Amino acid sequence: MTEWLIAQQGALSIALGLMLIAERFTAKMGALFTYKLWTIVPAILLLNNLPTNSILVTRYSISQYTVNTTPTVATQHVNVLFYLWALGAGAIIIITLFHYLSVNSSLKKVSINRDVVYYSLQARSPILFGFINPKIVLPLNFERMFCEAQQQMIIEHESVHKHHMDHLWNGFTFVLITLFWFNPLVWIALKAFRTNQELACDYKVLSNKSDKETLIYAKALVQCAEQSPQTLSLYPTFGEKSTMKKRLMLMKEKFPQSRLAAFAAVALSVLLMANTAAANMPPSPKNHAEGNGHVPNEPKVNEASPIAHVSPTYPEDAAKTNTEGYVVLQFDITETGATDNITVVKSSPEGVFDKSASSALKQWQYKPRVQNGQALRQTGLLVQLDYKLSSDDAD
Repeated sequence: MTEWLIAQQGALSIALGLMLIAERFTAKMGALFTYKLWTIVPAILLLNNLPTNSILVTRYSISQYTVNTTPTVATQHVNVLFYLWALGAGAIIIITLFHYLSVNSSLKKVSINRDVVYYSLQARSPILFGFINPKIVLPLNFERMFCEAQQQMIIEHESVHKHHMDHLWNGFTFVLITLFWFNPLVWIALKAFRTNQELACDYKVLSNKSDKETLIYAKALVQCAEQSPQTLSLYPTFGEKSTMKKRLMLMKEKFPQSRLAAFAAVALSVLLMANTAAANMPPSPKNHAEGNGHVPNEPKVNEASPIAHVSPTYPEDAAKTNTEGYVVLQFDITETGATDNITVVKSSPEGVFDKSASSALKQWQYKPRVQNGQALRQTGLLVQLDYKLSSDDAD
């Protein structure tokens, strides 16, 4: 898992960096266009994880280990990074779940102008709440704070969030933050993404409104921001303070949209996605065969060494009868470094050490083979375990 998380950081950071730059040109490219451009992030992650073929390991050499009755200390591999990541991811999940249950338990269903909404004591600002079945949630003082025109536009704003499928996008951001919380760019990009999300809704709501209605809407935004907490939420909130300045600026000024800026953003996005896809494609087979049939420079992937292994137990009956022997096992290394598909290729004496060898190999852990940021499965590896009695046992 740790290797996979690290392998994603290059492509993810470049995609997020590109979107942070694009967010600065929202006024020139348009709020809706810039918001749609965020699809590059899941696209890059998808392309960076395209399935690739397994590596068939050559069988010209066999890793060999000696097993005896003298106790040996097994190598213990503790992945500290994984536990640190799991601690952070678990904290995010627990905090989000606690907030969800707290808000959900306080919901009271009402109807305003034929719109089904919910009131909640936990809501400081109107929000679209939930990732699966989203609900428009309003603060208890909603009708006292805003005039009827403001109420209608605020509810329209939250309805646009729902129409844009923002609840699904927010679910994706939750997964992204949970997986990659250790990357500071993810948190910076979340703020930029939330800004674009609100700007896109503002643009949609105000597209057919008069200047007077726009002013009323802006006043509602400021009123709401005074009641909203400063913390960044996973749910889109109408009066989010961190997005306030840019939202008011775009309402006040009518910036001409630049086709050149939009074209440059699309071109860079396509180039990045094409490069990511090409980097993860399996290399085309090349004919290296020479006249004598020798394949030069063949990678010795069969020399993979375990990073954690359990020493096999010497069978008691074999030790009593001074029996020595060996077992040749064939196995695969999975994308996570675990062993799989273990089979006995050859053993001597037949059947004496097979169970002991197979049981031990199941617990071995290898470093996963990573190619172009993608963990690959290795198949057809061979290992020989030689069962030899120590001199003290043989006497």
